[in-house]
Amino acid sequence: MTDNGVRPYGSSPAPCTTVSPEQRAVWETRGKRSIEFGAAWLIGGLLLTVITYEQVQGKGAYFVVWGPLLYGVYRTVSGVRLLTRSRKPT
Repeated sequence: MTDNGVRPYGSSPAPCTTVSPEQRAVWETRGKRSIEFGAAWLIGGLLLTVITYEQVQGKGAYFVVWGPLLYGVYRTVSGVRLLTRSRKPT
């Protein structure tokens, strides 16, 4: 079948393989911001854990704040992935 401007079902045009410099700048900015926020959440969760541990002085129950710690790790990893994506040559 010849391509006369009408594509048969199931076929699509080739995806765009180039990324504009503006898009790379957006990815880099978002990646850096995500790393900063991830580090803040990670440090905050660690700080809350240490404070509650110090209050009980090793005797009794203390909180390990998993939520902020895991969210901080997630944001940091996603930020690093965005940075590497923005710096990867095409």
